[in-house]
Amino acid sequence: MVKCCSAIGCASRCLPNSKLKGLTFHVFPTDENVKRKWVLAMKRLDVNAAGIWEPKKGDVLCSRHFKKTDFDRSAPNIKLKPGVIPSIFDPSSHLQEHSYSVMDSPKKLKHKLDHVISELEDTKKSLRNVLDREKRFQKSLRKTIRELKDECLISQETANRLEAFCWECCQESIERDYIS
Repeated sequence: MVKCCSAIGCASRCLPNSKLKGLTFHVFPTDENVKRKWVLAMKRLDVNAAGIWEPKKGDVLCSRHFKKTDFDRSAPNIKLKPGVIPSIFDPSSHLQEHSYSVMDSPKKLKHKLDHVISELEDTKKSLRNVLDREKRFQKSLRKTIRELKDECLISQETANRLEAFCWECCQESIERDYIS
């Protein structure tokens, strides 16, 4: 079953290519205090219960509702920093019954375009950093293999195999995480 963002007016869906587009989905916290803050930040009402909406077990919020500084990007998987609260919601989205039929003003469209361009530049910079780290890693690994060979701790054949294996792994990693 495809998960959809729980924020009012958000059409983000968790699809196989979502992560490649920079879109991540986050389950509601198990800590009741933090979960309550998330729900209050959303300002979503439950029309059936005439009160504040309560998230179910599988409900999620997409990364569009968090600031860039809310994420820990040091690990391979992007995670939210502990205790962060979503803070980016379109206040008018729940007032428009058919927001898709309302044309944005040129000024708002320009602002959206500038935002997308900025995100694209950030993504390019991030990719360059990853590729640079990958090159440094390969260089360090090759140096280590060469030193092991020079010290006669491994054979030439083993050194060749290690280099070939390292190259294949690095290429597969790049293709899997950044190209496909």
